[in-house]
Amino acid sequence: MAYKTEHITQQLRAAREGQKVSQRELSARSGLTQSHISQIERGTMEPGLGSLVDVARALDLEIVLAPKKLMPAIRNILDSSSTSNDVLTSDQRKLVARLERWLAQFGDGAGTRADADIFKDSLALLRHLPLTPDELDMLKRAAERLETSRADKMSRQEMGAIAREIRQLRNAAVHRDRDDAVPRSAYALDEDDDA
Repeated sequence: MAYKTEHITQQLRAAREGQKVSQRELSARSGLTQSHISQIERGTMEPGLGSLVDVARALDLEIVLAPKKLMPAIRNILDSSSTSNDVLTSDQRKLVARLERWLAQFGDGAGTRADADIFKDSLALLRHLPLTPDELDMLKRAAERLETSRADKMSRQEMGAIAREIRQLRNAAVHRDRDDAVPRSAYALDEDDDA
């Protein structure tokens, strides 16, 4: 019998095997019995939501609900991050963390709330998407401009320009063609999907 969660349990099993974690170790991490994990993976039992969440978190994964209209964008991001996680440099991670700290400390006093939201959302994605060396240099320059000017002295226009620049970097990383032969889905994040 095929269960409604079969695709999720297959992904969890693949993640466990990819991380070279035994069912016994996953049992210790998740608090579920090894027998329970085995039954879930074999498809002999429909797991409850709590069990799925426990197993996912034990594998450093998260189960989330997302609007259906955002799924093409989410799949694109997940595909790009899964094929190139090893390309993401520690310099990029540190730089994004530095920008996030700056935003937490000074973000409310600089620019508009919309600029701060754009900036924050862009950084959340840039934490997972690899940048080219040129894009990384652009991110460094933006960080230097932010850190050298005090937030209370920064004009709204300057903060807005930096937020848009960071968003452009994010968009470039999200939409980068990984394979010219594979067509990319067209989607819009700000329009209703009533069609």
